[in-house]
Amino acid sequence: MQRHRANKPTHGIRAATAIGVAALAAAATTVPSTAWAATSSGPSGTLKIITWVNPPAVAAITKIDQLFEQKYPNVHVQLQTAANVTAGYATLLSTTVDANTADIVTNVYQIQPLPLHPTRSTMLPTQYWASSGVYLPLNNEPWIHNFTSSALATETYNGQIYGVLSGVYQRVVFYNKTDFAKYHISVPTTYNQFLTVLKTLSADHVTPLWLGVGGGASIYVPDFLTEPLMAELWLPHVAGNNIFTATQTGAAKFNNPYYIQAMTEEAAIGKYIEPDYTGVPWTGMPGAFASNKAAMLLDGSWDLASVQKANPGIQVGSFPLPGSNVASANQPLLQPDLNFEILKHAQNMPAAQAWMAFFASQPIYEQYVDITGISPSETSGTYSSFSSKVLGSWLGKGINVLSVTPNWAPTRGYYDTPVQYPLLQEAVLSGSKSPQDVAKLVDSNWK
Repeated sequence: MQRHRANKPTHGIRAATAIGVAALAAAATTVPSTAWAATSSGPSGTLKIITWVNPPAVAAITKIDQLFEQKYPNVHVQLQTAANVTAGYATLLSTTVDANTADIVTNVYQIQPLPLHPTRSTMLPTQYWASSGVYLPLNNEPWIHNFTSSALATETYNGQIYGVLSGVYQRVVFYNKTDFAKYHISVPTTYNQFLTVLKTLSADHVTPLWLGVGGGASIYVPDFLTEPLMAELWLPHVAGNNIFTATQTGAAKFNNPYYIQAMTEEAAIGKYIEPDYTGVPWTGMPGAFASNKAAMLLDGSWDLASVQKANPGIQVGSFPLPGSNVASANQPLLQPDLNFEILKHAQNMPAAQAWMAFFASQPIYEQYVDITGISPSETSGTYSSFSSKVLGSWLGKGINVLSVTPNWAPTRGYYDTPVQYPLLQEAVLSGSKSPQDVAKLVDSNWK
């Protein structure tokens, strides 16, 4: 079932296109500059960082670079970018690592979890590099424990922390507070309550949910429906609380009542999505919600900046997609985003270590979070982004999607590929395939 995340319209499309323009505008207007006393001591020379063209992250890193150069005037930061994380940047990253031509590299894939039997062909490049000693261990850096234990775990191999997870995006249900107030709706915390909300809105001739998968975004069905429901209904019953590991070892099978229940609920919820959602472009999701075409939006927090830009006055709230009737089991899905790693043979190690410490410092990290609209992976901080206000008490909290469907090489069977698995979930929504049949197909193809 699992697929390499490069095949999803996630980082390359959803983050860069969907929130790029709005976040870049926010970067210029909402984040104050921090004055730093220049110091003649410390690192010097050129510090090279590479990343891909994700506009919010590039804007944030550019801002941080400027402040870093204010603090360390003897350092010049060179930021090199390449478009398309699955093509141009993948090539830049590979050639850079091989030749040690940068000091800090970034990646959208995490080190953990590794495949059960990791080999060069089944590991992602960052997993291979971590296991091959390419990255500098960060365990002894005094700032490293500013980050949560779960964030550090994604970047750890054999007890060594090889990178910093900059933050996570959160997959939830966003709702229009004005609509909820108009129809006297309370935020649902259980599956039954959610169905009542859907029926109430539908009875009042309001489209309850908006989802666009047209234009090659079939993966949004498992992203925003199947996976959250799997996390809430199946994950609590899996040894080690990790579906990926359990299915790898054979301790769990996809043909089980919890997975079938998740898809059964998915089909029930799908009846309240706008008509012809398969033909509605995914790129229009934020605008459709902002213009009140539906009371709720199935989406990730990366799109909130675009929602705000489309309708600055909109009042948005959020809640986890509720799959369980035990409220505490319903939590957002956390999608890890950009990582930073120092190459073990960096050309300017003092500057690289100083930059990472600078990035991890609270005032700088807070700016990164507010510019990008990401949810923080540091243990403390005060944030003012639109995203942080919409997520409220859920900010940064939830279930890591890597424990449900992690990133790794696409070596699955036919129905478990990046193309076919999402289409199976669309078939569940349309009723052309039953949850029971899909569970059998996925299970029979799982390798």
